[in-house]
Amino acid sequence: MTDLVGDTRRLSPKAQEALRMRAVAALRAGRDRREVAELLGVTVESVGSWWAAWQSGGRDALVSRTRGRRVGGHQVLDPDRKHCVRRALIDHRPEDLGLSGQL
Repeated sequence: MTDLVGDTRRLSPKAQEALRMRAVAALRAGRDRREVAELLGVTVESVGSWWAAWQSGGRDALVSRTRGRRVGGHQVLDPDRKHCVRRALIDHRPEDLGLSGQL
């Protein structure tokens, strides 16, 4: 493997997508997985998984998507309780609320 790319997680999502598209284009042109992996500086396993994704889902399977949880999806408190906590923090000192330190 060359040092051309290295760890692709350090690339932007768009650059990762472009790399996947280049790999699939090279495979479609008749190059083998090892050759493509060496050319792009990635592992043969990565090239194989991109190829499998492309075969099962086409271009859409290789497109970058937003990662992580949806905005607000990890909230523990409902909006009403959040508002109550916010008001308590704004209107009171920590010791008024039985808290031992600054917030």
